[in-house]
Amino acid sequence: MKYFTIYRHLPVFIQNILCSWYGCRLQRQRYGGNYRAMYNDLEQSDKFSEKDILHYKEQKISFILKYAYEHIPFYKKKFDEFGIHPKDFKELNDLRKFPILTKEEVREHWQEMLSDDRGKDDLIPYHTSGSTGKPLHFYWTKQSLRHYWATVWRGRNRFGIRKGDLHLNFTGKLVVPLEQKKPPFWRYNRNLNQYMLNQQHLTEDKVSHIVSFINNQKFVFFVGYPSIIYTLALLVEKNNLKVTTAPKYIFTSAEKVYSNQRELIERIFKGSKIIEHYGFSEEAGAASQCECGCYHEDFEMGHLEIKETGMTKGTLLATGFQNLAMPFIRYEIGDTAIFSTDKCRCGRNSSVIRDIEGRVEDYIMTPEGGRITRLDYILKESNNIIECQIVQREVGSIILRIVRKDSYSIEDEQKILKIISQQFSPKLKVVFDYVARIERTKAGKFKYVVSELSKK
Repeated sequence: MKYFTIYRHLPVFIQNILCSWYGCRLQRQRYGGNYRAMYNDLEQSDKFSEKDILHYKEQKISFILKYAYEHIPFYKKKFDEFGIHPKDFKELNDLRKFPILTKEEVREHWQEMLSDDRGKDDLIPYHTSGSTGKPLHFYWTKQSLRHYWATVWRGRNRFGIRKGDLHLNFTGKLVVPLEQKKPPFWRYNRNLNQYMLNQQHLTEDKVSHIVSFINNQKFVFFVGYPSIIYTLALLVEKNNLKVTTAPKYIFTSAEKVYSNQRELIERIFKGSKIIEHYGFSEEAGAASQCECGCYHEDFEMGHLEIKETGMTKGTLLATGFQNLAMPFIRYEIGDTAIFSTDKCRCGRNSSVIRDIEGRVEDYIMTPEGGRITRLDYILKESNNIIECQIVQREVGSIILRIVRKDSYSIEDEQKILKIISQQFSPKLKVVFDYVARIERTKAGKFKYVVSELSKK
C-alpha cells in the first residue's frame, strides 16, 4: 500500500511506465523458464485418448500421495490418523479412500503444509478471501504458476487468440487512482499489450469516456471478472450508449457467468462471444471451454472429482499435480459441478463438465455511484481475522462484521480503513461490528456480502 500512495500522485505517463514495468515482471514470472516446453506438452496431451488420460492421472496421483507423505508432516499425520498409506492407491477410484482437505484445515495448518524439499526461492506467496470472507494463505511455485498460464493460453489459442494480442483487462485492482476525475480512466501495460480498467471507475459520469475509448481501439479480446464487465454493460444500456467496436471474444474467469449477464454483455458488445475458464486461486485444478461450449477438465493441472460417491452432480474436490511445495489433495473447493457422461463433439477425451455453479454475491454501492463486486481486497493485508461479512444498508456506508483472532489490534482496523479509502472510496463510511459469530442463511451458508439496499 505504501507504494500505491506514491504511485497515485505520479503523472499518468509515469503510471503507464510503472504498469509496464510490473508487466515485465509478470511476463518473466508467467512465461519464463520452461514455459514454452510446458505449453508444447499441453498441446500434445490435449489429444490424449481416455486410456492415456487415466494413465497420466494415476501416475500423477500416486506420485503426489507418496511425495506428500514423505515431505509434508501435515499429510503424514493426516494419512496416519485416517489409517491410510500412499501404497493403498492402486487405481483412480482408490483416491476416494483418502481424507478430504477443507479450507479450515488450510487456514489453520497452511505453514505445516509446506514441503521440506523445496527452497524458499521457489515459493510465491498468495492470499485471498475469495467470496468466503475468510482469509486464506498458501504458496504457489514458479513451476505451478507457469503451468497455470500455459493452460490458460492453450484454452485461448483454441479460438485463435495469441499472446501479445491487444486486449482490455477488467480488474478489481486499483490501477487508476480514485481521485482522478478526468480521462484516461485506464492504464497501459506495454509488455503484455494490455489496457487495464478497474471497477471503481465504472460510474455514470465516466462511462461515456470509457465507451469512446473502447470504440477508438481495436481490442482483440476482453478478459476479466464477468461481474465487472456486466456492470459496464448495465451502464452502457442505462445511458443509451453504443459500443461500435467490440472484441471477438470475452474471456472470463474466477466467477460464473449467469444467463442474464451473458445475454446483456453479448447484446451490448455485439458480435462478442463469452468464453469461460473455471479456476481458483489454489490452482489445484481447472476446466476450460472448448469450441462447442463445453467445459473440459484440464487434467494436466489436477484431478477434479465429485465428493458424493456415484453422483454426476455435487461438491467439487481437486487434487493438484503441479505444486509440489504445497499440494492440495482432495481439496474441497466450495463449488458445485455437473459432470456429463456424453462425449464432446470437439473430439477431446478429457472429462466434460456441463455446468459449474459458483457462488452468487451481492455488491456494494459507493457514494460516487460505483458498483463494487470484487471485495476480497479488503482482507488482503490482514492475517488476524477469522471471518468477515460486509453489510450495506444505505449508500455511503458499510458495516464490517468481524470475528477477530486474539492477535487482532487497532493496526488491523487502520489497515482495513486505508484499503477501503484508497481502493474503493474515500467517502465511504465504515462501521466495525466485532462479533463472536456471523449468522448463516437458513440453508446454513455464509454470505460474504449482504446488501439490504433493495429492501429500502
